Amino acid sequence: MAGQQTSEIAIAHCPWCSAELREPAASSCPSCGATLAGEAEPSLPGVTAVDNDAIRAARMPAPQRRSRLLSWISGEDSGVEEAPAPPGSLAPPPPDVRREMLRLELEAELTNLQAEAESIVSESEADAREARPVPNVLSARSQPVPPAEPPATDSGTPPPA
Repeated sequence: MAGQQTSEIAIAHCPWCSAELREPAASSCPSCGATLAGEAEPSLPGVTAVDNDAIRAARMPAPQRRSRLLSWISGEDSGVEEAPAPPGSLAPPPPDVRREMLRLELEAELTNLQAEAESIVSESEADAREARPVPNVLSARSQPVPPAEPPATDSGTPPPA
């Protein structure tokens, strides 16, 4: 029976450090030194009292919005359909807008062609400045070559002395 009586006695704990208090009427905690006796026990959510809102918020993380494609791939797609596009929103543009689009495309193409032509002209001018004059080998050979003197022969003339 003695064992049963000790289990029925409530053991007091420090609300700050949870240490066991040997004297239930102690004015301060022997472990952390916190003041236990006061005029009124303040209720501090998360410190001396359970903060249910904080616990609920900690258990339920804020849902992250994913793209529809990722949601569809992962199977989390809610299946909520968006409103259909209004009629005429996918229709081709009116003729005057199409004409203006073509005019702008042609103008851009003309500008590109002009820039390309200017580039070709400037490259050819640069090549012409870098080119060295090559001597005309054919014109030098086209002149008549003077005949070589015939070699002297022994034809009965005495050699000069």
